[in-house]
Formats: sequence, structure tokens, C-alpha cells
Amino acid sequence: MRTKIVASLLAAGCLFGSCASVFAQDMNGVLVGIDAREKSNYGYLGYTRHYGENPLDDGIISRFVGFSGRYKYDSTAVSSGHVNGDYKAFEALVGYKKNFDSFVLLSYIGAEFEEHDLSPKNFADRNRGNHWGGKARVDLETNFSSQNYGNLIATYGTARDRYWVRARGGRDFSGYVVGPEIIATGDREAHEERIGAFLNFRNFLPAYLSVSAGQAKSPKTSAGYTPYITMEYSTTF
Repeated sequence: MRTKIVASLLAAGCLFGSCASVFAQDMNGVLVGIDAREKSNYGYLGYTRHYGENPLDDGIISRFVGFSGRYKYDSTAVSSGHVNGDYKAFEALVGYKKNFDSFVLLSYIGAEFEEHDLSPKNFADRNRGNHWGGKARVDLETNFSSQNYGNLIATYGTARDRYWVRARGGRDFSGYVVGPEIIATGDREAHEERIGAFLNFRNFLPAYLSVSAGQAKSPKTSAGYTPYITMEYSTTF
């Protein structure tokens, strides 16, 4: 049963924050991304907006993102021994952007929705069906002009009591930012850890591309160690 819970959790990881924000210095833009791990993949498309006269200044911001993905897992709760899952989700958040001397803070609050359609129906899977809830998100990012790069994103959603936290630190080499990343995600049933490296491409502005890869593990479950790869793209206007 634990394998089932972890598979559903990992497939829906982006719902809890893994999709990157348009880089914090300019908040009017479109973002899109994909994430792939063994037996699960997802994609997302979103829009962010700054409501002030100058998107570089402090001000009210909003974020709307839609998600779609597929996953599969083994389970003794169904006669076939395995389940295929499809999910769709949406988040609508409003918040505030605050500039400080060396970093930018974005804080959001709003609502989230997710839908899991399982084939065959697995009534032991508590992720099945539709779930509504509230969601909070906090982004911290160093100023764009800094050679030393840092980024922290933390989210929590009440629809399934899930959290997602990612920390990145790196160095800007003439428009290419490279460094390690650490991710933790989970709910009351399971937990996943990721350790990897990322590469941000800043020299194509207003387009912004981030690619990361590494190893994911799920302690105390049979999901084991598997590689992951993520691509995040945004463009501002």
C-alpha cells in the first residue's frame, strides 16, 4: 500500500510548488515546465501578473497555474496488480512582492484544486477523486544583479496536506547560473527527497530557462532511488 501512496505523491509533485516562478525581478509573464521521473511525468502552464505601474517595484501580484500529468504504480488492492493515474489541477493565488537590498520576497495565498482519475478504480488510494483546499507559497530570490545566486521556494496545500520545499544556491558565470538543489516534498503518508544540480540560462532575456537533474529517493518505501529531470521556462513582458 505504501508504494501506491508514494507513486501518487511523486506524480503530483508540481502541485505543491515545483514549478518555478518567473524570476522575481519582473512579475508579468508566462511560465511552462515539465518534470519526469520513473513511472510519472507532468507539465504545467501558468501566468503571473504584477498590478503596479512598474513590475520591478513592490506591489500586489497574482499567479494562475494549470497542471496535467500521468503516473502508474503497483498495488495489491486491484486485481490487475497495477494502476494508471491521470490528474489535473489548478491553483489561483494572490500575494505581494517586496524588494529588499539583496533579495526579493514573494508571498502568496489562495486556492487549489486537484483531480485524480484512476484506472482501474483503486478505493484504497485516498488521492482518488476531486480535492479542494487552500494554498500558501513563499519565494525568496537574490537580486538579479548578484553574482552569488540563492533561491528558496516553500508551499503548503490543504487539499491533501502536502508540502514542497526547494533550495538552490549557485554562481552566475556571465549569464549561466549553476549550482546544487535540494527538494523535500510529502504529506502525512509519504515523503520524497531530491538532490541534484541546476543550470539557469539568463542570457536569453526576456526568456528564462532552467534545467535540473539528479536523484530522488523515498525513505521507508519501496519506491527506492530513481533519476529525475526538470525543465522550467518563463518569459516576461
